[in-house]
Amino acid sequence: MNDMENPLGIVSKEKDGFKVVFERTLPHDIQTVWDAITNPEKLKIWFTDFDMEFKEGGKIKIIFRDAAKTITHGEIVSIQPPHKFVWTWEGELAVWELSPQGKNTKLTFTYSKMADQWAVDAAGGFHTILDRLQLALNGKKESYPFGTEEFDPAQIELRETYGKIIFETYPELAVHNPIRLQRVYHSPIATVWSAITDNAQLKKWYFDFSENFKLNVGHEFDWTAGPPEGKQWLHRGKIEEVITGKKLMHSWEYPGYQGKGMVIWELTEIDPSHTRLDFTFKILVPFDQNERDLKRSNFSEGWNHIIHTGLKEFLEK
Repeated sequence: MNDMENPLGIVSKEKDGFKVVFERTLPHDIQTVWDAITNPEKLKIWFTDFDMEFKEGGKIKIIFRDAAKTITHGEIVSIQPPHKFVWTWEGELAVWELSPQGKNTKLTFTYSKMADQWAVDAAGGFHTILDRLQLALNGKKESYPFGTEEFDPAQIELRETYGKIIFETYPELAVHNPIRLQRVYHSPIATVWSAITDNAQLKKWYFDFSENFKLNVGHEFDWTAGPPEGKQWLHRGKIEEVITGKKLMHSWEYPGYQGKGMVIWELTEIDPSHTRLDFTFKILVPFDQNERDLKRSNFSEGWNHIIHTGLKEFLEK
């Protein structure tokens, strides 16, 4: 199932935080769906591991599948079989509502009371979780690495899809939702490191820093760039961290304009001839939204081109 086949959830801002509402029609009877959303043995297939006292007021442990087996907590608020199941999760609220539609079941899932920093990630995350519920109802037995999919391409695509809608209405949320990209290049790690740090190579695929780029923590550098027929912007960066061959981090600003970002390049050797790049662009201070070039959607398009086209083609040549 393609994550984008199902309708997007509707995100809104309420007095007590952000809320996302999903509606799905499931080709299964209501008792089957009820069992899937309340039975820990079923939940662990399409969601993650749950340990819960199945009674109103009962405690819930929701266990991530990261290396630390992170445990989060909640509490059951209401059980009204087979129509409504409500529980909290670290102060947020999950409401599962089922109603029969002939041989099918309509599921309305509402997740609310979210702090600003979770609005986009939670919308994309629950979209995927509901897709996996549908797959499990259809017989799929595969479980998922819940809590470890920050750089998963499908999750990145969903976050960006929700972000394009949400950031237009709530641009202030951009500071909580980095642009994350991942790419595996058919090149040794030393080759990729040189491509992202050597002035002579950088100007062939990225920006021309005019020899102003040095790998010294605290070093500041300026450069000018912009679309061929558009405004040429003065950029300013400062080297924040260097781990030779593995990690480069520097700031990103436009002197005279509001906003600050952080660029993070992290390299991992897959094997002697393949390197994975985990790229992150964090918005630390919102950029001036009166300038189209400084909107988050423009940054997303630009970084996607740089990582997936510019650097890829340079390395392949």
